[in-house]
Amino acid sequence: MKQKQNSKIESGADAVALYHIIYEHEGFEDSAQNLFKLVKQAQRLSPGKKRKLFLDIEDHRVKEGYFDADMIELQKDFLLGFLITYLSEIHCPLFGETNLNPQENNIPADLILIDGRDESM
Repeated sequence: MKQKQNSKIESGADAVALYHIIYEHEGFEDSAQNLFKLVKQAQRLSPGKKRKLFLDIEDHRVKEGYFDADMIELQKDFLLGFLITYLSEIHCPLFGETNLNPQENNIPADLILIDGRDESM
């Protein structure tokens, strides 16, 4: 079975477009790591150029048609709460956002995810 390609980087005169699709079999952690690696790769290929992320999400829906908890957390907390620091723009199913600050180009070597949920509550 041929694996679907879910990421692409296209460099233009003023910016780099990062395209990524999250498929139904991918969870939060895989998706976050893949997006982080995509941003790092774009910085390596086009250092300092503005990075614009375009994200699609296939399936990951609950019965009522809304995104599941993983994809809401990914878009709201991971993209807006962390990754936007290294991007100039984000375009995803829940929102479009422009980073009002200059994007950071000193991207950490690794992404370490910590589950902040307190399971005892």
